[in-house]
Amino acid sequence: MNLRRFTLVYLALILAMMVLVVLVQAVTGFDIANAGMAIIPAMGAAMIEGQKFARREGRQPESAQMWRFARQSVVIILGLSMVAVMLFSVTAPEIKMLLSQQYGGALLLGALLFQVAVSFILVRHFVGLGARSVLGAPTGKGGRG
Repeated sequence: MNLRRFTLVYLALILAMMVLVVLVQAVTGFDIANAGMAIIPAMGAAMIEGQKFARREGRQPESAQMWRFARQSVVIILGLSMVAVMLFSVTAPEIKMLLSQQYGGALLLGALLFQVAVSFILVRHFVGLGARSVLGAPTGKGGRG
């Protein structure tokens, strides 16, 4: 599995979701952004990595491979999330206000670590799910392999 591709897909999904949130807000006036959206890029990037692996190798990745990839990818997710928090702490009034509170930094760090922990489990699961989706997909026009 390719960490560079995972990172690029992860970043692309973050940007796509940001554009979607802005467009929906501009068109409808509703803000659809929520905390749950933080895990969607990890799920999507992991699913794509599992699919790429299955197409290239013709098999499901071994459990140890998926856990190793999840550990490696969570380091990337943590780094990118920390950069995002640093950038948004300068520009987003909500985060500025949170950081000005007595335990705001600890709360933000706790939320970040929770998101990374959830992403770790999701990456492991969705790599396997992505591979299974390719290996179990029917081939041919009639839907039969």
